Formats: sequence, structure tokens, C-alpha cells
Amino acid sequence: MRISPALEPPCDRMVGSLHGDPAGASASRSELPGMTRRHLLCIGAHPDDNEINVGGLAALWRSLGHDVRFVSVTNGDRGHHELRYRDNPSSLAHRRHAEALAAAAVIGAEYRTLGVRDGEVQVEHAATEAMVRCIRSFGEPGVGPDLVVFNRTIDYHRDHRNAAQLVVDATYLLTVPTFCPDTPHLARMPVFATWYDDFHDQGAFRTDVLLGIDAQFEAKVDMVCSHVSQFFEWLPYNSGTLDTVPPDPAGRRDRVAAILDRRSRIRTAAGADARVRISPGERSEAYQLCEYGRVPDDTEAEALFAGYGSSGG
Repeated sequence: MRISPALEPPCDRMVGSLHGDPAGASASRSELPGMTRRHLLCIGAHPDDNEINVGGLAALWRSLGHDVRFVSVTNGDRGHHELRYRDNPSSLAHRRHAEALAAAAVIGAEYRTLGVRDGEVQVEHAATEAMVRCIRSFGEPGVGPDLVVFNRTIDYHRDHRNAAQLVVDATYLLTVPTFCPDTPHLARMPVFATWYDDFHDQGAFRTDVLLGIDAQFEAKVDMVCSHVSQFFEWLPYNSGTLDTVPPDPAGRRDRVAAILDRRSRIRTAAGADARVRISPGERSEAYQLCEYGRVPDDTEAEALFAGYGSSGG
């Protein structure tokens, strides 16, 4: 696998940073006096993976004034059916980059990509180093992010599986000073958690934390709608439903809202026995704590996912 030199970590060398306060971000943010600023790192294989899976959590953290960064391992340059993108994949990569920036700007988050070509994520040394640098470089030097969320290594898509494995492989190495010594190693281990899936062949998802997202649902819909190439073109084409996509923005938004509403209600039902329940409602996101990171107790997990607590040292 080739990490694009122009996009190679550490993360401050990746393209796509949003600096300052994007339009509308201040209006949606209500930082509490005296609250320590936290860092939420969301890592997906493709530019739209984070918004559809953890958009509610991200919107909640941003509303409290915390820092949120979306990272895509790939640049998404193969996720389309039109011949113009087959002949010029870089144009699709640029389009998807712009869409990801627009989605992040909805809540005032940041976006980065490791720049791997779509379909080519592999678990190998250079990619592991890139992931270690990516995680270490978000947050205070030597401290890193408070919470890292990603998908499980059980998945239908090879990029998803391998991207998740890169995160898992990076966990312990984050604390090793002699590994990637060009970025400060972490003196504490962040909390890692995976987002919901319904795969069962290698073990069913376990909901440890159920987060109600009724208050964040509209922002999540807006973020997902920013990925026009995916939710109104490629994914409908791939599922044989392209002819059902509404032509108008309002109809398209309603379509996405219906999809997300159905997905979030499935998560609410799946999390009926969750150990930690935050802001219970009709729509939810579900998370499973990862044993390879630092595992918080239920009280700390509730405070952390609600945006009021930090992963300790």
C-alpha cells in the first residue's frame, strides 16, 4: 500500500484541515465555563464513514466546544460508477475531499485523509506507522485524543476491516517512545470504542454505551447529505435504486433522514441492555468499548461519551 507523499502523516501534514471557526460553528457550540477541552478522533476507511456512524456523537462534542477530527484512511477515488471517474480517479478524490470538508464544517469539525487509494488499504508497516502518527498528533503532545472511535475488524469491506486492524495494531505502539520517534509517544492510553454493526459470523456486536442522538439528529442528516456523490449517486446505483433518488434537495434530505432514522432506531433497540445509557430517546448510536485501549468503568464511560469527562492517565 502506498501512502501518498502529499498526504503522509503526521496529521498536520495531511490536507483538509479546517482552521478557525467555520461558518455556523459558533452558533451550534455552547462550551461550558471551566470545562477542559477534549479531543474526539473518528477514524473510518472512507470519507463518508464517520458521519453516518458517529455523526451524533461528533455533533454533541462540538456543541460542548470540544475538538473533533474525522480521518479517512482512503481518498475514496474508486467509489463511483461513472466512466469519467474511472478514467480520472483523482477528480473523484478531489470531489470527495470537498464533500468531506463540507460535512465536517456542518459542526465545525476537522477532516484529514491518509490518502490511500480506495480498495487498497493493507495492514503493513508503513500504514501502521502512519496510523500511529495520526493518533498521536491529535490532542496535546504526549496526551493525544481522549476518545477514538472506529469500526470493528468484522466487516464486509476489506478497506473497513484493514483500516480497523491498523487502529488496533497502533494502540499499544502509541506508548512506545522508540516507535515513530518523530512524534511524541503518549504517556496515557486513550479510550477506544467501535461503532455499531450487525455482523455475527465472528461474534455479535455488544452495546456498552448507548447514546441518544435526538438532539443531534438534524446535524447528522446535514453532514451525511454533504456526501452527494455517495448517497445520491454511487450507493443508490450499487443497490439498484438510483431511479428512486429525488431530484430536489428537500426530497433528497428526506430520503437520507428516513435512512438514518431507521438505522438509529435499530441501534436503540439493540442497546436495550446497554451498561451505559446517555440521553435516552428514539434515535441512538451504539458503541462497544475496545479492550486494547484503556477501558473506563461505567461512571467514567458515561461522562466521557457525554462530553464531560476525559480518559485518565
